[in-house]
Amino acid sequence: MNIKRTKQLLLMGSCLLPSALICSNALATTGAVPQNNYCASSGGGNYEHIAGVSAGGVNNTSSGQSAYTDYTNLTAELSVGQNQITLTPGFVNNAYTEYWSVYIDLNNDGDFSDIDELVGSGNGRSALTTTLDIPASAEGVTSRMRIAMKYNSPVANACENFNSGEVEDYSVTIKKRDTTQLENTCLSQTPTDQSALVDGVPVCVKSSSQFQSFSVPGADTAGSVAITTSYGQGNLTLEARNGEGGYPRPGDDSIRSKHIGNTECVVISNPTKYWTNIVMRGLFKGATIVADLGATSCRKEPGPIDPGNVAYEFSHVNVIIFPISFNGTPLPWSRDQINADMETVKQYYAEQSYGRFNVTWEIKPEIYINEPKSKYDSDTKAWHQLYADKIAEAGVDMNFPGEANLVMMAAPQVSTINSQAGPPFIQLYHHKPGTIAHEMGHAMGLRHSMSVEAGNHVINSGNDTIRNYGNPHAMMGMGAHTLEEYNLMYKSYFKGWLTDAEVPLITSSGTYRIYAFDHGTANGTNAPGNIGLRLMSGNGDYTYWLEYRTTNDRYNTNTKNGVLVNIKGYMENEPLPSFWNHRSALLDMTPNSKDNSRWAQEDETDAELAIGKSFTDPWNGFKITPIARGGQEDSANAWIDVKVEKL
Repeated sequence: MNIKRTKQLLLMGSCLLPSALICSNALATTGAVPQNNYCASSGGGNYEHIAGVSAGGVNNTSSGQSAYTDYTNLTAELSVGQNQITLTPGFVNNAYTEYWSVYIDLNNDGDFSDIDELVGSGNGRSALTTTLDIPASAEGVTSRMRIAMKYNSPVANACENFNSGEVEDYSVTIKKRDTTQLENTCLSQTPTDQSALVDGVPVCVKSSSQFQSFSVPGADTAGSVAITTSYGQGNLTLEARNGEGGYPRPGDDSIRSKHIGNTECVVISNPTKYWTNIVMRGLFKGATIVADLGATSCRKEPGPIDPGNVAYEFSHVNVIIFPISFNGTPLPWSRDQINADMETVKQYYAEQSYGRFNVTWEIKPEIYINEPKSKYDSDTKAWHQLYADKIAEAGVDMNFPGEANLVMMAAPQVSTINSQAGPPFIQLYHHKPGTIAHEMGHAMGLRHSMSVEAGNHVINSGNDTIRNYGNPHAMMGMGAHTLEEYNLMYKSYFKGWLTDAEVPLITSSGTYRIYAFDHGTANGTNAPGNIGLRLMSGNGDYTYWLEYRTTNDRYNTNTKNGVLVNIKGYMENEPLPSFWNHRSALLDMTPNSKDNSRWAQEDETDAELAIGKSFTDPWNGFKITPIARGGQEDSANAWIDVKVEKL
């Protein structure tokens, strides 16, 4: 059989062919030289041919060898930006590596020789899916697309004649953009690598557990810039600023849009600088972003305002554990040790929640890296990408592992990376129950337990700062290694751990008894009364949490003699929706009593408000004074009385 002739008959509509051949509904001219002044290009040989092209609504299949085929009766409708195309080679016998080149006459001048008219390329032995990048300048153009498939190397240009492969021509239309609508680009595009957005061109954004950033050029002559995001999973916050000062940062004057989900809108009026800088913060994937110069409204309107991460909503958590070892450096944490340590963590959370929270876990098969750890000690960026790829290959999305699931990667320490976490992923390099419990707190949405540094004042000095890890008594501060208690304020983040009756909000003067909150078990608080108090500041902006802690292994003598006070809402700016809206900040009731010469949190080790000492809310809400303590020491029956005077 004459294969070339067979293909010609097939494409003319004859289906009286062996069933192994595919019948295309397209009519074509085979072997003809393209018209309209386009240069000729052709392949040849008897081993391979173009078997399929799918792009922009065209889904054309063919079989049999041909040097050149004219399919200009078929029109692919493409958009400005990225467009997906699938190119399929066909072979007589064995598969070979074929190189693909896709050219489009973007300015309709009858050639493919202008800059950027090679719009896509790739190679492989089977179907190749890649993207065609169409610039905004080609919008509205109707012209020609040329696809060249060449064995073993790419064509040098769109006019090359070569011995092994095929060339096909199609018509193409670059659609005009509809700036009133926003399509879900992640359905047809791969996530973009570009850092600058093209006016009016939507792109698919890479998944993020923290942030992604872009710039928009040309804003100063546009009069306005409208930025829209939408689609996908998660919850992002959109921030933008025009002019000097770089990218938006937490607490600055950037315009922000923070609504439920990924649909956000920011409009900058009268931009004066060339660049507009954009940050998308939060945990999200599958989101689309577009910037429209000159627009005064967004393509989509956001939904309700996002209240932020108000609580961990579940009464349980499941930890998916991925052990990783290197060639020459095994993981120093056996499966038996993992199970034993996780059992300790399970018991810890049962006690912290007073029996209202459960921890489960599953250990995945060990991932073995057949390379020395030293390779990644010197390239931590490659290490992060490697474990992310390995976890994905195991079928788990470490950013979206499913409801009430966390993902924990456990490996020997790489370089000097510390154990760390952010919802819902944990990097564990220090394999201890306290570290696990601490990082699980982060992965479920908590920041560190911090403190207020106010010089010689307790708070509101006019020059206050927040000290990271500033609470040496609490699990989310410096108490992780000895499995110290969560502070009461952070316990309130977990839905169901505390009731209002157990930690009442005080609205009138009186003397109130607080029982030790750190002797709870899986059976409850074991306390006969309140385990804490809440008080509002005089301006109504802040909440003080009073707790009585008696079991801290390092400082129990101090904490038994007074109450610890954490403040909620003070000097806060939590930019990531995946973290809780608030952080706890311990007040040091004896500021500068220690010099911090041994460690940074030394001064906070005696932060309690001792019996007989008073603290007055600087916003004139109240005055508190612990006046006595009693009950059975070192038990849930230990108590302290606090006099509250409302101002």
